[in-house]
Amino acid sequence: EAGCPQRLRLAGGSLLREMSADALPYCPPSTAPDPLETEVAQARKLVLRALDAKIAIQDDATALGAIRLALKLAGNILEHPGEGKYTRIKNSSAAFQRCLAKCPGGLELVMAMGFRTAVHEFEEFWAVEVSPLALGILAAAREGLARYESLVVGRAERAQRARLEKVTGSSEQRDRVLADIEADKAERRERAALMRRDVDVASPPPRGGAAN
Repeated sequence: EAGCPQRLRLAGGSLLREMSADALPYCPPSTAPDPLETEVAQARKLVLRALDAKIAIQDDATALGAIRLALKLAGNILEHPGEGKYTRIKNSSAAFQRCLAKCPGGLELVMAMGFRTAVHEFEEFWAVEVSPLALGILAAAREGLARYESLVVGRAERAQRARLEKVTGSSEQRDRVLADIEADKAERRERAALMRRDVDVASPPPRGGAAN
């Protein structure tokens, strides 16, 4: 029957169902989210939260120290995933304590990157157990760290320019004030000289000569 969205017909003894083009909307096949990608995305959020809420708001030197050490740790593992010495750092390391452990948000960042405390040869380390998930998290962390490094460097450069402009402006202002003082001194000397000359002209000639 014309206009009916579904028609039944017999063809070669088989029952075939013909559907009109607009009978049902097209639904692409659904795919379950990749668990690894989901975990990487969650870890990336934690990394960015530590950077944005705590580390990036520190002074430039502190923020850059934490970011650059974390970048180095991530880069070492990503470039040498099979070498154990690159997958861990001593908790007692002076650089780790100064740049990450003592920086607000530093340990949160380290843990979000996948590091956990472990004991190796009777010494405490922060270490990553290398796996596809761990490498994915470190790659995402390195991307976020590089972005925040650029932001903090830009902030530091703007602050440096502002300081230089302030110093330059103060120097120019001081030079102008000194020039005004010297000009005022010169004007005073000139006025004093004119006054002395006017007094000399107006003074009567000295007395004492005999009359002829």
